[in-house]
Amino acid sequence: MPPEDTAPVQPVDTGPSNGSNAIDTAIAVQSAQAALAEQMRSMAGTNERLMARLEALETRSRQDIVFPGTPQARRSGEDKTGLWMQTVLRMLSGERVSDLQTRALAELITSDNLGVVPDAFINELQGSIDASRPFLETTRNLPTPDAGLTLHVPVIVTRPTVGVQVAEKDPIASTPTSITTAGYDALTIAGGGDISLQLLKRSSPSYLDLYLQLLAEAYAIESEQQAISTLLDAGVTPGTGNIDPADLTIGEAWGNAVAARKKPTHMWMSTLGLQGFIDAKATGTNAPLYGNIAADITVANGAQGRISGLIPVYVPALDGSGADVLIGPRDGFAWAEDGTFTLQVDVPAQAGRDVAIVGIVWLAPLYPSAFTAYRLAS
Repeated sequence: MPPEDTAPVQPVDTGPSNGSNAIDTAIAVQSAQAALAEQMRSMAGTNERLMARLEALETRSRQDIVFPGTPQARRSGEDKTGLWMQTVLRMLSGERVSDLQTRALAELITSDNLGVVPDAFINELQGSIDASRPFLETTRNLPTPDAGLTLHVPVIVTRPTVGVQVAEKDPIASTPTSITTAGYDALTIAGGGDISLQLLKRSSPSYLDLYLQLLAEAYAIESEQQAISTLLDAGVTPGTGNIDPADLTIGEAWGNAVAARKKPTHMWMSTLGLQGFIDAKATGTNAPLYGNIAADITVANGAQGRISGLIPVYVPALDGSGADVLIGPRDGFAWAEDGTFTLQVDVPAQAGRDVAIVGIVWLAPLYPSAFTAYRLAS
C-alpha cells in the first residue's frame, strides 16, 4: 500500500482532443452547405421570376403587332397592307409572332422592280388601283356557312293556300306545302407571287403596299366577273329588243321581277350602257335626258340618281358579258364570303417568300328570272 501522505495526481487540461476537433469541423461544413443550398434556392426563385417576366415581355411584344383588317388595326388607324409586309420582315428575321390566318408563284425580283416608289411620288403613280365591287356591293350579302363548302338556302317549292269558309264546319282550303333547300358550292379565288428576300429587304414599304393593293384589286375584279357570269348562266330573262336610252321602254323588266314576287330596285350598266344614258339627248332641245347620272356616277363607284325609279350602278364586269344593262331586285342575287386571307410562307431554298391573297366566296342567283338583260341599241 502506498504511504498515506502520497497525493493523487490531478489531470492537466491541455485543450480538446483530436476527436472533438473532427466533430466541430463536420458541424461547420454542414452549416455552410445548408447556407449554400438556401442561397441556391433563392437564386433559382429569382431566375424563375426573371424568366417569367422576360416571357411576358416577349408575349406582349408579339401581341402588340397589329395585323391589317383586324378591329384593333381599324381602331388604331393602322389598317394598311404595308404593315403586313413589315410583319413578314419581322418573321423573316426569326422573331416569333402570334398565330396568323394563312394559303408555283410568279417570281418577283429586284431587276423587275428597279428602285422603289419614293414617298414624294406615291400620289403620282401612273395607274389607278380600284378594289371596289359595285355589283356585289349592291346585292344581298349572306352570312357564311358555319362549316363545309356548300351554302344551303331554303327554297319554297309549293306554297300553302287559303280560301273562304262558306259555312261553319265546312272544310277549309288546304294544299300540300313543300320547302326544300338549294346548295351553292364555294368558289376559291387566289393569286400571289414569289418575292425574293432581297426585294423584301431592300425595297420600301411603299412597293410592298402597292403589290398587295394590286392583288386586292385583281381579286375584286375576278370575284365581280364570276358573280356576273354565275347570274347570267343561271338564266336571266332576255329583254325584248335592245334598250334605247333616248326612248326608254323597260316595263317588261318590272313585269319579270314581279312575276318572281320581287320588285326591281337597280339598273346595272356596262361601260357602253352608261355611255348610252349619258349621251341620250332630248328631242328638239338636245338637253341631256339623264343629267343627274352624268354628274353623279363615277368610274370608281356610284349608285346615284334614279332612272324610272331604279338606282343606276356602273359595273365594269358587265363589259363583254353580252349584257349592257341588267335590271332586277338587289335581293334576287345573294353571296357570302369567308374573308380574304393574306398567306405567306418562307422558301429557304430560293431565299424568298411566297405571298398570296385568297378568298372563298359563295355565289347564289336566288331569282335569276327576276333579272332582265338588255343589249344597247346601236
